[in-house]
Amino acid sequence: MTKQAVPIDELALGSYVIAVARQTGDVVIKHAGWVRSELLIATLKQKGVLEVFIDPTKQLPPPKELPVAPAGFESIAATPRADFAQECSRTELTLQSTRQQTAATFEKMAQADSVDLTEPAQNCDKLLDSSSRNPQALLYLQQVLQEDDVLLRHAVRCACLMAAFCQSLQLSEAEARDYTLAALLHDAGKAQLKQLFPQEQPTDQAALPYSLTLLEQSECPARSLDAVAGHLAPLADQSAPARLLAIVNRYANLQELADLGKIDMATLRTQLLAAAGKALDPQLTQIFLSEMGLYPPGSAVRLKSGKLALVLENHPKYSDKPKVKLFYHSVHRHHLPAKVLDLAKLPEEHIVAAADLSQFALDLRQYF
Repeated sequence: MTKQAVPIDELALGSYVIAVARQTGDVVIKHAGWVRSELLIATLKQKGVLEVFIDPTKQLPPPKELPVAPAGFESIAATPRADFAQECSRTELTLQSTRQQTAATFEKMAQADSVDLTEPAQNCDKLLDSSSRNPQALLYLQQVLQEDDVLLRHAVRCACLMAAFCQSLQLSEAEARDYTLAALLHDAGKAQLKQLFPQEQPTDQAALPYSLTLLEQSECPARSLDAVAGHLAPLADQSAPARLLAIVNRYANLQELADLGKIDMATLRTQLLAAAGKALDPQLTQIFLSEMGLYPPGSAVRLKSGKLALVLENHPKYSDKPKVKLFYHSVHRHHLPAKVLDLAKLPEEHIVAAADLSQFALDLRQYF
């Protein structure tokens, strides 16, 4: 085997990494493999890797700009990305409409009523339209415009995550709509269980049969039902639609813990990756995390300077260098004038870690 030492800053996509050569951390590469995303390189840097050994004889050809959808999914062409700020203004109304309509849908389903899913499907189309223009805006808004109702928040969050996921996979319009609808309504059974047993907190597994019954009687599309039916099953038993929803649902559940300060973003990513190959599809999980970035839009981060910032939009190539908006100084304990920084253009400034705003008695929603 040919072995060559390469500094982490010079590691290229398609390289076949054998082992860590130098580091300040304790990373161990258990299995040699190819570097298929900038996200992986950024993660190695974050963990203190300075240099790796590669086998130059196994270098892959230059990767395509967009990830290729796995077998079983149709693909369509990509569209140019819209301006982030303009898309946020446009999409905020879409999210408000989706929340209101979903709340009404859950209220009807709580009474075990069948529901006309035309409007929910139309809202999903609007989310997908936004994601096709700029998925970063949708991801940002679903985080900063949080709903107090836990069930509704999870439903809308999953729909937004799924819309962005479908966009990253470049799925066909019909598939994307069905998967986003499944993400929006997959926990409909919890609305009914909360009505029947108001003192209990229904689990995902307990609510699943109720969700399927409600969706079936509401004539939910077959692909949506397929996604909901299998998203809690072991990986080997998941259909293609279920594999997408399994990732989105687990990520959204972990994101809820992160919002409460119970885990940080690094732990969230670690736990999601730990499920890859067991409960989650490994390839799809990597594509999903690449779309989210190291620090998802809407998350709070601490910079080298001690300033706190809100992640706005991830860089298309460098996942550790997003655009951020300053709002607070963690050392001097005072608010800062809102200012947008492009970290890709500021080598002297970088993200140190995710920020826990509870340490400063700050509410993320104040800085939208």
